[in-house]
Amino acid sequence: MRTGIDLERARQQADKTNAHNCEGGGGGGGDSQDEQHQQSPGSSDVVFWMGEGHLYESPSGNVIAKVEGFDASRGLYMNDHHIRQFSRKIFWFRDPETNELIKEYKGKPVRPIRYDWQVFDFKRGTSSDNGDPSMVPILPTVLKGPRSVPCMPVTPRYAGKDVILFQCPLFINVETANGPYQAWEIYDYTLDLSHDVVHRPPSLSWSRQGSNPPFLEEGNGVMHFLGHRYDRFEDLPQHIKDLVNDDEEDYGLFRAPPLNMEEIHLLEAKMLSS
Repeated sequence: MRTGIDLERARQQADKTNAHNCEGGGGGGGDSQDEQHQQSPGSSDVVFWMGEGHLYESPSGNVIAKVEGFDASRGLYMNDHHIRQFSRKIFWFRDPETNELIKEYKGKPVRPIRYDWQVFDFKRGTSSDNGDPSMVPILPTVLKGPRSVPCMPVTPRYAGKDVILFQCPLFINVETANGPYQAWEIYDYTLDLSHDVVHRPPSLSWSRQGSNPPFLEEGNGVMHFLGHRYDRFEDLPQHIKDLVNDDEEDYGLFRAPPLNMEEIHLLEAKMLSS
């Protein structure tokens, strides 16, 4: 499978880092701290958020395409108040009638939305509205990525005693090679505290309104996406695995999230040299 980077080099660096942590190393939160991880109930070192939805024309509501894809993430424990997330994501557009991948639209090529790497820091806030220390906001920042956007606090709230909801708002107003890109996005996560991931896996609802994908050139659209969490690439739907594993495509990276900062630096260097 083509990846475009030296994954073996990144894996060797990860092995050295893990051995260092097992010997009691780690600690300051810098780039080289890829680092010890402590699990809590219901957590996983690697997770995949997979789902599907639609791209709608706005304001008519006409369906332009189906949207399908996933995010692959690796969480690294930095300390009790700080988690670092290494992730990548990819989403494909499908014909709403035939379900075939859209590769061309009105004579223009259609490519999936893909981010080969993103690194986020999530830190615990200091206070909550109701005084409950378990309900303090989570403060995200983009540490590294092809595109840097401002992040807003992630707010938790209980729904009954056994379910926690997390809302993650995002407002984007940046310049890109294709011109201004403006959008708002809302991510809503639901976590069942029984941690029965077989019958009640964590779920996600994502809504976005803003600039259309590049193949539509102009105008605004609305995307809505529903999904849930998997803990292994092998558990994703077969047609998604077949697409990622297709040797004719360049999707091999998405079988797993980034390993560490070493891999991120390799991906950055590849992008800058292309």
